[in-house]
Amino acid sequence: MSKREEKELAVPVSTPSGESAYSKAQFLASSRYTPAQRDILDAVLEDGKKYTDNQAKQALGTYLRKELK
Repeated sequence: MSKREEKELAVPVSTPSGESAYSKAQFLASSRYTPAQRDILDAVLEDGKKYTDNQAKQALGTYLRKELK
């Protein structure tokens, strides 16, 4: 892991609403989500974009409620 990636994992960014926003890598390293949930987050979150915890949960929920074809 590069120094940049290590720094990125350590520092959340505050949003205008006061919530902290995290990178995709931070969500994938979090123990808050199960391994299966982290796999889904890896697929649905975009690289280089910051998300609040609520946005990540919403993306996860949207994916899980998606109808199978």
